[in-house]
Amino acid sequence: MFSKEAGKTAEISSEKLKNIYHKPVLNREEASIFLGVSIRHIDNLTRRMELPFFKSGSRILFKRSNLDKYIDSNSSERGIA
Repeated sequence: MFSKEAGKTAEISSEKLKNIYHKPVLNREEASIFLGVSIRHIDNLTRRMELPFFKSGSRILFKRSNLDKYIDSNSSERGIA
């Protein structure tokens, strides 16, 4: 379920980044880029069931709309975390 490179932050080209914002379903790497966190953090969030995901075979996938909701639900209104 978790890769050896789980702690690494993915590097991405501007073209791939642009495509992520238009895709309705993202994989772990794309979700980590979208949220600006490491793949390991994505793994921790899914393990703790804090980030909605679904499985297709052995792949863990995320609806981008759910990632948007996650961002909104974890945002501070006053700018203080």
